[in-house]
Amino acid sequence: MIKAPINVFQRLARQWDAMHPYNAAQVLKIEGVPSPSALQEAWHDALNDLGLGRVHVNGRGFYFECLNGEMSLYGVRVVPAGTSLEDYISEQLNRRFDNPAEPPFRPFVLRGDGYYYAGVIYHHWVADSVSIRTVLREWFVRLFDPKNSIHRPVQLADGGYRRFFSILRSGTAMGQGLLTATRWASSMRRARRVEERNGMDLSVRFAIRSLPQNWIDNVLAGARARGVTLNDVFMAGLAQVCDRYVPLKHRPRRHSVALGSIVDLRPYSGQEIAEAFGLFLGFTNVVCRPGDLRDPEQLVKMVARQNHQQKRVGIPQASALRMLAGVAAGKFINSDRMLHFYQKHLPLAGGISNVNMNRSWATAYHPRPLLDYIRVSPTGPMMPLVFATTTLGHSFHFGFTYRPSIVPVENMQAMADMYIDALNAYASPPVLS
Repeated sequence: MIKAPINVFQRLARQWDAMHPYNAAQVLKIEGVPSPSALQEAWHDALNDLGLGRVHVNGRGFYFECLNGEMSLYGVRVVPAGTSLEDYISEQLNRRFDNPAEPPFRPFVLRGDGYYYAGVIYHHWVADSVSIRTVLREWFVRLFDPKNSIHRPVQLADGGYRRFFSILRSGTAMGQGLLTATRWASSMRRARRVEERNGMDLSVRFAIRSLPQNWIDNVLAGARARGVTLNDVFMAGLAQVCDRYVPLKHRPRRHSVALGSIVDLRPYSGQEIAEAFGLFLGFTNVVCRPGDLRDPEQLVKMVARQNHQQKRVGIPQASALRMLAGVAAGKFINSDRMLHFYQKHLPLAGGISNVNMNRSWATAYHPRPLLDYIRVSPTGPMMPLVFATTTLGHSFHFGFTYRPSIVPVENMQAMADMYIDALNAYASPPVLS
């Protein structure tokens, strides 16, 4: 049994979970007809070989316990045929993991016409997207490529985020961190706050939109022609959507739109975190001014400039300090006041989680039998809308999780259409003035 400390983002996620279930999901779209018994056996073997099962929290640490003979109690759920994937995931995102005997993973299978979805809803504080991709890989290969399955337990990191705090301990790094934090706080004071509607309703819904094959190639070419990344383009499109559809308060000196972006901290770490199972995330943010929002070309350049600058000065790593401040505040503030705390100090209109699956195991099995790989991100209390953009091969889709109390369901289609139009505009080469 290996015990790992609960790191700062995990502590923050557990605080958020007390306010509303902080669940996420990843789903494989697979060609063919499912065999529930084969899926169940493969799931059991994958979890057992990886050393995963129910999670125990002991003080500030946690560890996993294999289920052994109890797996049948928490097996793969067969969702009734005809159920909408969007509806099922929406329901599960709002369902608590409130049984301590249950593992923090809820696998399911949903049959379609000539394909099926095999996915897992998971308690997000125990694992990030990279970790869950390992679980889904082992589940998948035991069905389609068993000779390449892994038969060793996952590693847990016993150092948590200490590496990132140690980086900031030198006088130079701490001085730069304080200067950066001051600039960040100043820019966030210009951001409009979300208008709270219907009280403290934090329930969410999920929707997904897929684009035609090869559609993303033109957007990528347009991004390169502008000297920006796809993620910059995705964020510029999100800024336009939030400006139009997220109700934001107009106040003196608060005219901008702020967006958050989840960042995987593994590339910035040593081997211990890079290969560990757990939650190792940071975040960055950009602030979009009214003038930028009126000019899409200026907007994407401004987003790119901020993203580049934040990476250069180490904002993803330093975000652990901001998370620690949130953890400290949560110890003294109740749920109602905590929501207002985030609105005041971190007024994010929306967020993005962008992953290029072409850098993962999934490419070896795409496009057949693996048709698609779907990721579902939670909103948490910080923001009312989160987009999860995913590229696999030459296919692209975006899922979005949103709070209907802030972003009404009836606006969902128009919001998705506007996002597609915004990205399409960047598919064309920039017009030289």
